[in-house]
Amino acid sequence: MSGHHGPTVRISLRKGRDLDFGAAPGGGPAVPAKVGAVALLGADYPGALLDPQVAEGEAVRLGQVLCRDRHDPRIAFVAPVAGRVRHTRRGKRRRLEALILETGSDGVVKFDTVAAQSDAAALRALMLDSGAWTGFRTRPFGHIPGPDTQPAAIFVTATDTNPLAADPLVFLTPQRAPLQAGLDALLRLTAGPVYLCQPAGPPLAEARDRLVIAEITGPHPAGNAGTQMHHVFPASADRNLWQIGAQDVAALGHLLRTGTVQGTRVVAVAGDGLRAPGLCLAPLGADLADLTRDHLITPGATLLSGAPLGGRTAQYLRRHDMQVTALRPSETPSGPFWRRFLHALPRARDGAMIPREAYDAAFPFAILPAPLMRALAVGDVETAERLGCLELLEEDMALLTWLCPSGLDYGILLRHVLDRLAEERSA
Repeated sequence: MSGHHGPTVRISLRKGRDLDFGAAPGGGPAVPAKVGAVALLGADYPGALLDPQVAEGEAVRLGQVLCRDRHDPRIAFVAPVAGRVRHTRRGKRRRLEALILETGSDGVVKFDTVAAQSDAAALRALMLDSGAWTGFRTRPFGHIPGPDTQPAAIFVTATDTNPLAADPLVFLTPQRAPLQAGLDALLRLTAGPVYLCQPAGPPLAEARDRLVIAEITGPHPAGNAGTQMHHVFPASADRNLWQIGAQDVAALGHLLRTGTVQGTRVVAVAGDGLRAPGLCLAPLGADLADLTRDHLITPGATLLSGAPLGGRTAQYLRRHDMQVTALRPSETPSGPFWRRFLHALPRARDGAMIPREAYDAAFPFAILPAPLMRALAVGDVETAERLGCLELLEEDMALLTWLCPSGLDYGILLRHVLDRLAEERSA
């Protein structure tokens, strides 16, 4: 079923579950969104401490450094748009929770990319300075990788099996040239393979050397990076892998070719609170109200950053989400909004324990889901690690959260456990 030798790998997964939440966006063009504000959100970067480099009221250019990571100031977080700093919001222990930018000017930072075309150290420096580095997430832990570390492999995700997701081939096919340039650059960050995971169909890039095309088919969560890593080249305590979205890699190619940051991504906007689903071209961290304003059936819809599974009610688009879901306002005030929304779908009656076979059939990892869920629910860090939680991130738990009648969010519980394990490692 799997292997990782040769230029193309084909993996067909049977475990998982496709859920029908209505119409997903089709193949129409992505419409540029009119967005009044964007946010850089601290919660999007576990393990990082954002240290602002700009003041409230300050004008900033596209690509200008907004924050650095206090743990390693080489890691920069840059403005996805030109605009002005509206305000910074701090939480517990004065941690930066959000830095909000108003859009509306047109200055651009220009980066020198000549050395980065051939020199690996210069490429790393460019990616760190331009904010491109923050597109990476490690397995284990889901952190931004250390600037001096090297992964055993890099996984580029050009698949999305989430409910209401767009077909990535629709908007990535026209971006093949910058995507290929970005993939070729990634080969210089690791001595191991770079996997481009895509749906079945024409290859989005040319396989060569250590660049492997992995064709993935199967029900959700076949499109998640964690599922793909597990079946191709698993992460572990001793094997560090990096994942990055294909649009981030195309943006890296754009940076190398033009010297400018591409702060926008194609985002799918769908859900029963909208007149029709569609694709929009939106800046990272866009205000969700701006992305949906002209399309809502009624005001008061619940807006999620992300898919109906695993999405979170939010004001701004989270860094790694390429979906916005709008749900109709519900009459019932109790329970999580998504469980109210899902009551019409085939599922267990509330209070009835789901048989373990249902978890096993939906979870495409060689990890026992029911014992893992139990360990996460009680915060048993040692058992969760022994069962294999270091391979997982929050999105890998979304289907189990949906199936479980308890109402627990296993993604959030997994994050607590991963944070504790990461702290133990660094102590």
